[in-house]
Amino acid sequence: MKFVANARQRATGIYLLLAILVIAGIYEAVGLPSAIFPTVTFPTVKVIADVGEEPAAQMMPTVTRVLEEAILRVPGIVLVRSTTSRGSTEISAEFDWGTDMKAALDRVQAETQRVRPDLPPQTRIDAEWMNTAIFPIQGYALTSSTETQAQLWDLAQYTLKPALVRIPGVSQVQIQGGRQREFQVRLSSQALAGHALAASDVVQAIQSSNDVVSTGLSEQNHELYLTLVTGRVTGKEDLAKIAVPVPGGQPATLSDLGTIIVTDEVSYVRTTADGQTAVLVNIVRQPSANTVAIADAVDNIFRDQPDILPKDVHWSNFYDQASFVAGSVGGARDAIIIGVVLAALVLLLFLRNVTFTLIAVAAIPLTVAIVGLALGAVGQTINLMTLAGIAAALGLIADDSIVVIENIESHHARASLLRTPDPELHPDLEQALHDATATGAGELAPALVGSSLSTIVILLPFALLSGVVGAFFKPLALTMALALVISLVIALVVVPVSVGVFHRDRRPTGVASQSRLKRMARAAGRAFAPIREGLAPTLKRAGRGYGRLVDLFVGRGSAGVAVIVALLVVAYLLYGRIGTDFLPAMDEGSIILDYWTPPGTSLTETDAMLREAERVIVSNPAVASYSRRTGEQLGFFITEPNRGDYVIKLKPKKQRDDVETIMDDLRTRIGAVEPAIHTDFGQLLEDNIGDLTGGTPQPIDVKIFGSDPAILAAKADEAAHILEKIPGVEDVFNGLTIAGPALQVHVDPVAAARFGLNTQTVAAEVEPAVTGTVAGQIRIGDRMYDLRVLAADSTPLPQLKIRAGAPSSTLIPLSTVATVTTGTPETEINRENLRTYVGVTARLSGRDLGGAMADIRQRIARDLALGPGMSVEYGGLYEQQQKSFRGLLYVLLAGLLLVSVVVLFEFTDWRAPIVTALCAAAVLAGVLAALLLTGMTLNISSYVGAIMMVGIVGENAIFVIHEAQLGLRSGKSAREAWADSAHRRLRPVAMTILATAFALAPLALALGEGSQLMQPLAIAVIGGFVLSGPIVLLVLPSLYHLLDPHGSLGRN
Repeated sequence: MKFVANARQRATGIYLLLAILVIAGIYEAVGLPSAIFPTVTFPTVKVIADVGEEPAAQMMPTVTRVLEEAILRVPGIVLVRSTTSRGSTEISAEFDWGTDMKAALDRVQAETQRVRPDLPPQTRIDAEWMNTAIFPIQGYALTSSTETQAQLWDLAQYTLKPALVRIPGVSQVQIQGGRQREFQVRLSSQALAGHALAASDVVQAIQSSNDVVSTGLSEQNHELYLTLVTGRVTGKEDLAKIAVPVPGGQPATLSDLGTIIVTDEVSYVRTTADGQTAVLVNIVRQPSANTVAIADAVDNIFRDQPDILPKDVHWSNFYDQASFVAGSVGGARDAIIIGVVLAALVLLLFLRNVTFTLIAVAAIPLTVAIVGLALGAVGQTINLMTLAGIAAALGLIADDSIVVIENIESHHARASLLRTPDPELHPDLEQALHDATATGAGELAPALVGSSLSTIVILLPFALLSGVVGAFFKPLALTMALALVISLVIALVVVPVSVGVFHRDRRPTGVASQSRLKRMARAAGRAFAPIREGLAPTLKRAGRGYGRLVDLFVGRGSAGVAVIVALLVVAYLLYGRIGTDFLPAMDEGSIILDYWTPPGTSLTETDAMLREAERVIVSNPAVASYSRRTGEQLGFFITEPNRGDYVIKLKPKKQRDDVETIMDDLRTRIGAVEPAIHTDFGQLLEDNIGDLTGGTPQPIDVKIFGSDPAILAAKADEAAHILEKIPGVEDVFNGLTIAGPALQVHVDPVAAARFGLNTQTVAAEVEPAVTGTVAGQIRIGDRMYDLRVLAADSTPLPQLKIRAGAPSSTLIPLSTVATVTTGTPETEINRENLRTYVGVTARLSGRDLGGAMADIRQRIARDLALGPGMSVEYGGLYEQQQKSFRGLLYVLLAGLLLVSVVVLFEFTDWRAPIVTALCAAAVLAGVLAALLLTGMTLNISSYVGAIMMVGIVGENAIFVIHEAQLGLRSGKSAREAWADSAHRRLRPVAMTILATAFALAPLALALGEGSQLMQPLAIAVIGGFVLSGPIVLLVLPSLYHLLDPHGSLGRN
């Protein structure tokens, strides 16, 4: 009481401090970085090694195994997973969660450098630490009907990229597609034969001539000179004059041996956008950057510099993460506003007092504003999880103010019996109201602190949670904990002070103020009067029925025991019926479509097939735009020329069907038009999680381990056929990625040695006849262009003339030292911790993950016969789900324990934590029932909602027990005290349930972008809240009275 009185005397200072905090919070929140994901440290390092075009079977022992064994030496490594394809190796190194990933990346790079002498000399190694900021946040396309792809690439590389990379927060600007220009020397076979030359002679001559060599420093004329010997060419004219020595004759210039042109580079990548060949520009942000601010800055560049692009060049957006983030922020803002308004209506209906209602409701936006300051102080960002934490905490924030306001209002009601029309006739009335405010707040303070702690401690185990669920839900738990602490302070300090300041008669300006409030109160009273009058008979009957129920439960403990047992049984049965998933079903507004054509399909043929598929995509009315990559992907991956992906941007939700329907339609129609194209449909969030964790983005991944590649391939086909027969399983892939056939030039070592040749020299002779040999570069201005020598013509490869080594140095056919054959197609090799496996993957449509995996595991165990030494494991998002559910179960049990500890400290009675824990467990029946009735599944979002309910039940239980304890201390019998507690807490519990339900309603209805991620959580909390009312008001008093019939609680 003294604290409240002292605080009221310092009301001006408190309001000033509150205003400063609110303004600072709004300012900080506006400036916080915004993104879809929290800034998460994923414990994965990905290494890609490129050796050119080496066979996969050769890559395995010479590159992959060497790097795997080196990376396994790094401390803290948990798993090494690799994919070996033709010429490339992709290795994912997974560490323990909590590992210092910057140090881990340094150690991985150090180990790869340590073994570099053991790798082929041409090996290029890239290593990336996988985090949420490595994926593009914005994707744009450059298209034109007049400009060439080379001109578009130059525009992107030399004009747009420098402007975009200067934007604060931009980490990388990735350019995909287009063509770089290069100089090509196209040799004539007749000219080469006439001069007795081979293509390798031309390459050597260019490399010897097109060079700059420093011969040292020279001091002359009082100056120091750098002496350079240069033969650098500066264009086609200089290049044409390069002389190639001819054995026994006059040197021949390049112009004598062929034609010199400037043309597009040789490339096996194709990119399109909206039906046109395009250059794609992807923007990657820094981890702490603001996605929305970067997108706005990009728009500003084109608005402020309208001439930055030629008039016939079109700049379009095919992926816009910023709009999703902005929509999520707007959705959270709308959810808060709608929740506040609905909660206000509930409070006004119950309290019938405008002043009390406004004070209670004002606590919500004040708390949210100060939370923005706290988030900035602890280094958080505005993302889906922090926004969800604020939205999910709305009901709990309102709860703190509701219980304080309701208790103060009850004391005011008793004090108002002294009220008269003229307060001056009773000068003690104002003091009586002040005393009632202080008594109401002070009486509830211990219980309020304990109840808030019971909710806060339930969030503490999230700090110890590892894995994906820990990475994503720690920010949510932290946001909610901050909100609850701030809400507690406002409820204990600001709410009582505000009641003392605003809910009293004031002179001399008080009359006008009082009249305004009275008019508002009368208007509200008239608005709600018909509702109250219509409900009055029903409420009276309900009140009498509630009184009989209270007497029944308090008088018979067996009733409480029966209800608890029944609810636990119901919860168990519902758990068996409800489906399970990893993440909630979401509509992100975009589709990721991975595809591949049959092995060995040429790039030209693949492009033609995909053009037909694009007609299907464009014809779908839900598609706003799209981009396509062939031979590349959106991310850090190795990709074959017959593989790639689409990013399909959809129209706003109001203008289209849900994303699952659209994916099903595209899957069916593309399959009908081009059945040879294998498709895999997904969305960004799930795909990113799979990629960031080093696994596969598909929900289903059946990993078959074995040592024999032929048997593994056969078993993978069998497993794929099994999956295809299971309802709801789509996009089944047998895991066998085949690179296509190879032309193999088998060098005869004896014949080659006889002519002074070896494998390396033969390869140097053959390369110009295949893709050409890059013999150097030409600098023009500040730009460098490749110089490629090509000897490709109609001459069959076996008849290719090559230069023999010393001493003969004559021209001989390639067939003299080698044979040319067509090799069998090569399959990618997948390994996990040095064990070879094939992963059969699939996605789901219209079915939950848990149910589908139960069928899959049963069918695989029954129908897939494995040979000796073979085994099956299950990965993908299902593996992440299982790990997450185990972690969340530990959090649930730890939460129950911590809430029990708080209750025990609050009341020092062993019965209190037992009864509270039983009630919390029983409430799970309401959580599961709500999910089942709304068609939701048990996923990490709804699981977190169930965990939250443990703390919420503890919060309400503390108030009920506290009320009974006060009754026992006043001399009431145990039965009377518990009955009175149930009656006394009915109104605040009803207010809390309704206010929370209405506050969470926008989230439960999935209003706004990104809200689907938290929709199951909101539904779970609402379902649990609704059931928690009868449990804490009826079952808890029944059980407690059964265990403590003599009221020893009152003596603690």
